[in-house]
Amino acid sequence: MALFTLGTGGRKRLIQRWNALMRSLRAPEEVQFRGLDDLLRRYGEPHRSYHNLYHLEALFEALEPHPVQEQAALELAVWFHDAVYDTTRNTNEEESAALAARALEPLGRGLARRVSGMVLATKHHRSDDPTTRLLLDADLSILGAEEAVYRRYSRAIRQEYAWVPPEAYREGRLRVLHAFLSRPQVYVTPAFAGLEEAARANLRWEIGWLEQLQPAQLSRY
Repeated sequence: MALFTLGTGGRKRLIQRWNALMRSLRAPEEVQFRGLDDLLRRYGEPHRSYHNLYHLEALFEALEPHPVQEQAALELAVWFHDAVYDTTRNTNEEESAALAARALEPLGRGLARRVSGMVLATKHHRSDDPTTRLLLDADLSILGAEEAVYRRYSRAIRQEYAWVPPEAYREGRLRVLHAFLSRPQVYVTPAFAGLEEAARANLRWEIGWLEQLQPAQLSRY
């Protein structure tokens, strides 16, 4: 069962947001309606405990106070950045970027390439482009969430990787957490700098928690 879910009100808001964006771009019906159906299906896949419609809504809320000149491209990148999400593969970002390029080509190759490039940047979470940096920081905003929310997030990620043996998961997750903690800044835009302290506290908590788990506890995790 997903630890993060979006109610009917949130789903309705997402649909309204997509349709408004498509109208602003004068998108053909094929892109607007088939595209929406496909994305809703993808983000509704049962194995997504966190990277689902809740995650999309959270990103849009995080970005709401920070409009940019390329607003359409940024919103489309949010929609497509986790469109392909299979934890047993390591090509999710490439496949999501390719999907965006194909699906958005009727809106113009320039826009399709731009969105595809932004989605691809989520693979390593590094970019010199200001708009892409906003996307990346928003994607990591969960790291700076309130303590209880972050702990629920950590459990949701474990659910998404339930197929990984406990010790292997601990080792892999610790590598990810240490990588973020070792960065000079978790967040690289002024818009999200206020989350830095909370993010580092949450990362340190999860590292400490994973390191102290005994084998018997780990097997139940």
